[in-house]
Amino acid sequence: MRFSFVLPAWKGKYLMEAVQAILDQSYQDFELVVVDDCSPENLKEIVLSFDDARISYHRNEKNLGAKNLVDQWNHCLTFAKGNYIILATDDDLYEPNFLEEISGLIDKYPNVDLLRCRIMQIMDNGKILGMDGYYKENMSFSEFVFYMMHGMKSGIPQYVFKRIALVEAGGFVNFPHAWASDDASAINLARNGAAISNKCLVKFRINSGINITSNQNLMPEKTQALLAYYKWLKKNLSCIKPIDDYHEYLYRNTVAQLPIKVKLMILQQVEPTPLLIKLKCWLIILKCSELVFKNKLSIFYRTL
Repeated sequence: MRFSFVLPAWKGKYLMEAVQAILDQSYQDFELVVVDDCSPENLKEIVLSFDDARISYHRNEKNLGAKNLVDQWNHCLTFAKGNYIILATDDDLYEPNFLEEISGLIDKYPNVDLLRCRIMQIMDNGKILGMDGYYKENMSFSEFVFYMMHGMKSGIPQYVFKRIALVEAGGFVNFPHAWASDDASAINLARNGAAISNKCLVKFRINSGINITSNQNLMPEKTQALLAYYKWLKKNLSCIKPIDDYHEYLYRNTVAQLPIKVKLMILQQVEPTPLLIKLKCWLIILKCSELVFKNKLSIFYRTL
């Protein structure tokens, strides 16, 4: 089997729509593994209503995601049989030709462990909020990380991971509530480069009001996760040895962008929160030894 969609499920609002979009793929060599994270909703009824042999349904005895979402991601991975893994979600949508496009890239670039398509960010009502830029179809590791730091859209459902490489890497990178785990996991699997479709094939729903992205009460933990991501980036990119002037330029400008990228991510999340939550975030930032004082001061000033 070439592909496994693994779908950690918790909420039922968009689940039927999400499953249907996967089953409607024009490329048929795949399975869909749905792992119900002990949801209080009757997700089993939704999933099994499709009566499709490509679907397998599993229910956790206890909720894993509330304690550690990445543990749930990695638990879902254990059920997959495909050579390539797509970590789907219970509220995002795939275009019917998603797998067909990705399969073509695999045939063209068999040595890469990471593939992706362009992503479209949408609101709860389907309104478009943002759209990925255009990128080279085949990127080196240095190029991929450079563009990750310079505007490439974050998310997890647009990525396709070679299963063996993902398992050998220890699974998905673990940060609190999986914030920045998507980007870090993609970087981890891009050591042999990345193959990218410039077609917009995934609709990524944000700010729906029912996911962790929308939960302002978790912003202090999100701040901790983003700072942990910054530390992880510094460690995992420090061993890169640029092979020529072009890659030296990419590396130099990637390293220079790291504190700016993380600062902007923190600003974007902290600025709209209530003052009490801001104060908790500021305290975490103040204690962080990874950020220089100038960046801390900038965050405090811009989030007032």
